[in-house]
Formats: sequence, structure tokens, C-alpha cells
Amino acid sequence: MLLEWQRDWARKDTYDATIALVQEHSGAYGMGVDYAYTMVHKAPGRSSHGGETMAPVPA
Repeated sequence: MLLEWQRDWARKDTYDATIALVQEHSGAYGMGVDYAYTMVHKAPGRSSHGGETMAPVPA
């Protein structure tokens, strides 16, 4: 519903607020939007991985 209310993504007055809501509350879809937003707008990612990378554990 939120995306339908936004409808026209050229409406800059509501664009950032809509994107912020989607990123925060839309699970995997929000993660995809976050990724696309960083690619299109060259914005920094919202999270970073500072820990060590773990190898897969066999089942």
C-alpha cells in the first residue's frame, strides 16, 4: 500500500521518507531496496560487517 501511495518516484518530497520506511520494515524486500538505493544514489550502506568471515559448516 505504501508503494502505491508513493506511486510516482519522481516526487522528491516523499521519496526519502518512503524509502526509509521500506528499508526499515520490509524484511528481505527492504534489504533489496537498500542495496539498490546505495547503487543508484551512491549512498553508503546502512550496515557493515566488521567481524570475521566464517567457513561453511558441513551438515
